[in-house]
Amino acid sequence: MSATPALRGGRLVLEPLRVEHATEMATVLADADLFTFTGGSPPSRTVLEQRYARQVAGPADPAQEWHNWVVRLGADGPAVGYLQATLGPAPGVAELAWVVGTSWQGRGIARQAAALVLEDVLTRGDVTRVVAHVHPDNVASQRVAASLGLVPTPLLVDGEVEWRLEEPEGGGVPHP
Repeated sequence: MSATPALRGGRLVLEPLRVEHATEMATVLADADLFTFTGGSPPSRTVLEQRYARQVAGPADPAQEWHNWVVRLGADGPAVGYLQATLGPAPGVAELAWVVGTSWQGRGIARQAAALVLEDVLTRGDVTRVVAHVHPDNVASQRVAASLGLVPTPLLVDGEVEWRLEEPEGGGVPHP
């Protein structure tokens, strides 16, 4: 598995996930409204520590790579969300997911952070399709996906619409 790089752009720093992020992220993810479209409830620090330990260890399947970032406002600013990119197991496919804490939503953070991750994924050279799964009622995430150049498909996966981006001719990523 290749290392997850730190990503920087504009006002954001995306730090590779560490187990130590659990304490801060438990606060970011504490609002039950954040789980309206995904189900579940706010995770405790202990649950996040266990989840992050698994994510940092990486997948058992060598055909997959997991890349996870905590989104921070500036190098020393607060954590405001997270981004995930899963590469494989299907060759050339990357799946993106994003979450921004409710008190930080509506500021373009998800769009900017997802664009940084998309650019990183596309520069790997072996990714030719990017997907994201978005709840049909989650208008904010639909806007993020569309801003990245993803388009909705008729495919439903666990009740969510699959959005896709086939790598544009010559690579590159739309910038919001």
